[in-house]
Amino acid sequence: MKLIEKKLDSKKLYECFFMTLYEDKVLLPNDKTSTRIYIKHDGASAVLPITKEGKLVLIKQYRYPISGVSIEIPAGKKDEKHEDGLVCALRELEEETGYTSNNVVKFQDFHSCVGYSSEMIELFIAHDCVKLENPKSGDDDEFIELLEVTKTEAKTLVNSGKITDSKTLAVLLYYLYGDNNE
Repeated sequence: MKLIEKKLDSKKLYECFFMTLYEDKVLLPNDKTSTRIYIKHDGASAVLPITKEGKLVLIKQYRYPISGVSIEIPAGKKDEKHEDGLVCALRELEEETGYTSNNVVKFQDFHSCVGYSSEMIELFIAHDCVKLENPKSGDDDEFIELLEVTKTEAKTLVNSGKITDSKTLAVLLYYLYGDNNE
């Protein structure tokens, strides 16, 4: 059996500046039909900042969809569909934390939620981050608190379930527990 679904019909339900919501009728591998409702997203970047002292710079912000505060790595949508992921990551790093880095490595691209979104997030790790004297300001509707933690403190946040954001968990699990010789 081929694991492919063929689009039979597509209807745009909603569109805004960073995503479009569709409802598609699809033909399933067993020749039956079904409906798929999904988001087409232009993409985003995220970055795990690590200071010269080895502290991990996380952010805390209220997230309306979960009705609570989330602990995350800096991230944001691409300003243009084809914006370079590193450019986006460095912009978000500066706007959300006031830090920058000249030592940024690509970690991984990943789909944030394959069940209903095409969003691809480019993940980076920024080493040797330094605080800027006059960083660019962030979005007017973002209210962020910085949380600088050691690796041990980050492990506690992960293991206790205090971090539930998928992009943050992905990069932290690799950085804290992976075979990355750090």
